[in-house]
Amino acid sequence: MPWDAQDRRRHEDGVPAARLDGVELPPPQGARARVEGRDVVVSWQPGPGPGALTHRVARRTGRPGTAREVPVGEVSGTEITDVGAPVGTQIRYAVVAVRDGRAVSEPVETHPVVITPEVCALRVCADDVSVSASWRIPAEAVRVEVRRGEGAAPRGAGDGARVETDGAGFRDVDVRPDTEYFYLVRAVYLASDGRARASEGLVRRASPGPLPAPVRDLSVSPDGGTRVWARWTRPSRGRVVLRVGPEPARWAPGTVADPEELASHGPEVLQEPGPSPEGEPGPGQERVELCLGAGTSHVLAATVAGGRAVVGDSVRITTAPPVEGLCAERFDTSVRLVWTWPDGAAAALVSWRSDLPGVPGSRSANALRCTRRQYEANGGFEAPMGPDEVRANVRAVVVSGGEEAVSAPAFVTVAGRAVIAYRVEPAGLLRRERVVHLVAERACAMPEVSVVYAEGAVQPHSGDQGRVLATLPARRLGAGERVSVRVRPPRGSGDGWLMCFPADDDRAARLRQPSVKELRL
Repeated sequence: MPWDAQDRRRHEDGVPAARLDGVELPPPQGARARVEGRDVVVSWQPGPGPGALTHRVARRTGRPGTAREVPVGEVSGTEITDVGAPVGTQIRYAVVAVRDGRAVSEPVETHPVVITPEVCALRVCADDVSVSASWRIPAEAVRVEVRRGEGAAPRGAGDGARVETDGAGFRDVDVRPDTEYFYLVRAVYLASDGRARASEGLVRRASPGPLPAPVRDLSVSPDGGTRVWARWTRPSRGRVVLRVGPEPARWAPGTVADPEELASHGPEVLQEPGPSPEGEPGPGQERVELCLGAGTSHVLAATVAGGRAVVGDSVRITTAPPVEGLCAERFDTSVRLVWTWPDGAAAALVSWRSDLPGVPGSRSANALRCTRRQYEANGGFEAPMGPDEVRANVRAVVVSGGEEAVSAPAFVTVAGRAVIAYRVEPAGLLRRERVVHLVAERACAMPEVSVVYAEGAVQPHSGDQGRVLATLPARRLGAGERVSVRVRPPRGSGDGWLMCFPADDDRAARLRQPSVKELRL
């Protein structure tokens, strides 16, 4: 009987296993086979059935009805790999569901597949008048077919011109210089039904002609920012390939090599080069931006044409990525900087400069070196930078092979601590009252200011040491703007002081005192 939704509900409610013996086991669904190299991967989805299931897979070769069947395996999952499948033979796979080693479903069969490995170690190169190739043929293949296309790759067995081979390679002389050709190389196998079956094929490009000239003027340098550029003069033929590696190139300039051999130096730079911008020296100059990690890199240039590569210059460069997330916080006249270090950086160069107020064109500049160990021990970098606005920059330093590389700078502007000057003037009958004037040197936010009277011979240093006579509320002051308040200090029996203090410890502004003569009463 078929397995339906009602049976499933009964099974989920605890139907005894003995009662499942009479239930028909549905077959698996969606069985597929795909070729991966010399193996075949068979996959499926289990059918809707009760109990613990496994799946048994068998390989079938030959015609339906008389096919030879070979067990592949039995698994509890939904995929199995056949590592012993024959090459060049049409193969199908039968998958059945198994419950408790007894009940077996009807088999479901995959579509047929054929394993047709490609030739190995294929190499194609060109000289002035011909194109040559070599390969290793798989043991099961009966021959190798080659088709040549001009300007585009052949699309199959009937496309393009046939090229004669000797079984292990060819030499094609029916070509023209400076013409781009594409060669389709396919291994052919004799199937069990007597029919020939070919692999999908490998395509290689070649362009016969004179040997290209090597690059002799390669330069690699940063542009003063975060970019590193490689520049060279474009050769008359061929294309320039750049590779970046951690070690010096093992080929001398002028060496002719297989382009694939150069891959051992390092990865190829995939960005397309473009012409150098106007103003840079040299006609026919090309350039490309490089993405280099911290440390020393060796950039190798090779000119590739016709399947041959001519090694050119190699340039050694040490680079340092910039710091990231640079932030600043002011503490009175000191400034604390924090940032994220790039990998490989051992130190940083920190510099800052500020305009001197009241002296146009005047600047003060300072620089310090901060090691990574110092930075981590102190939780950042801190230095006295004065009360004025400063522009700080940080450059990462990377040491590699005894050389130092300095990154592009990261900048941050730190607002200055505003200065509010105040004066104390006698006023009123018998000059017993005082008028306090506050003037901002530049536009700023004035904090709440307390006018404090204190008795004694010692000058007070905070508002807590005296009596508050008046309070000026916080407000915005323009450059040169003045606010005033009139107070009457109490009569004391001795010395006294009249001073101004910010109500809070405000870091954005500071009060500049007048002379002691004005403050003493």
